[in-house]
Amino acid sequence: MLKRSGPAALVVAGALLLLGSAGYLLYARALANPGAAAVPETLAGMPLSQKTVGIEAVAEVTRLHGKEFPLTSGAMATYGEGAATLWVSGTTASPLAAEMVRAMTDKIAQGRSPFTATGTRRLNGRNVYELDGLGQRHFYFQSGNFILWLAVDDSTAENALGEVLQFYP
Repeated sequence: MLKRSGPAALVVAGALLLLGSAGYLLYARALANPGAAAVPETLAGMPLSQKTVGIEAVAEVTRLHGKEFPLTSGAMATYGEGAATLWVSGTTASPLAAEMVRAMTDKIAQGRSPFTATGTRRLNGRNVYELDGLGQRHFYFQSGNFILWLAVDDSTAENALGEVLQFYP
């Protein structure tokens, strides 16, 4: 019995190694060439005035944070000539996105950022973190394998947040 299972075990191990290698190559390719993430065409009645996607958007996230993240897609969209900005960062899986949101929350709680936490709400089954800073209200949350950050003027904040939550269910 042992003699028959040896070759089968080697075949299974070889298949797993092959699948793992192929998966790693796809992951490495996605990290090296992030794709575009979708953004709404309007937000709280404001038109999309500028959009950056893919490699350029991920590079901007890297620049803002001063470090790299394992992102496979990204977008940065400005609405109403700067009244709102939406950052969308995609990861390979929702547990990774959840970990990145947790790390961001912990980092902001240290008090060395330009943002002041003002609360957390549970909306549409998600924790939405609220901040003030840089003259706007800020919200960030996870939607599946995406991390979203919305910076918006106070006058349209609630409306814009509701629309972003609907766009990224």
